[in-house]
Amino acid sequence: MTATTGPRETTEAAEAGGLGGTGWASAGAAVLREAVSDADGPDAPVLVLGIGNELLGDDGVGVVAARRLASAALPGVDVLDGGTLGLMLMPYLAGRRAVLILDAVATAHGRPGDLVVIPDGDVRRGHGVRATAHDIGLVDALAATELAGCAPRHVALVGVVPESITDRWGLSVLLASRVDAMVDAARTVLTEWEVQVPGHA
Repeated sequence: MTATTGPRETTEAAEAGGLGGTGWASAGAAVLREAVSDADGPDAPVLVLGIGNELLGDDGVGVVAARRLASAALPGVDVLDGGTLGLMLMPYLAGRRAVLILDAVATAHGRPGDLVVIPDGDVRRGHGVRATAHDIGLVDALAATELAGCAPRHVALVGVVPESITDRWGLSVLLASRVDAMVDAARTVLTEWEVQVPGHA
């Protein structure tokens, strides 16, 4: 298993080039096939992708959960801190057998701390994914892999409803107490995808 923060390092360069916000979609369409052809290819067939901004309190729960999951060796799995890169994650999604996204999520009737597991089709359509810049970009990135013919066969999202998204480093006490449950749910999804997860039935 490989843990990396590489994509986050490209954020400043992308913003300097005018690719922020809604510009991601049009820029992605222009470089779609070039991104696929230039990519070195995934190191593992399964990707666990932590999404969020740790400078915004509970928005960073997906990144925290991914970091915790990465502490255990999972054969055939890469764990990536995707930050808030949105569409620029497309080369990291392309060609994978399966992608599991960890993120803070908002639901119509969810309460802070509720655990949410969103299945494949709903993630690709953006159902249950928050309408923030990085989440919209993520849905666009998945759509881009479909257009390029290199979409992952399986996609799922494990998340927790946030209590507070505000300018603050670190999770609220409630969300910090739910990270283990989020990681356990992620391990269950990986097991269903026939990933060998040590100590998980």
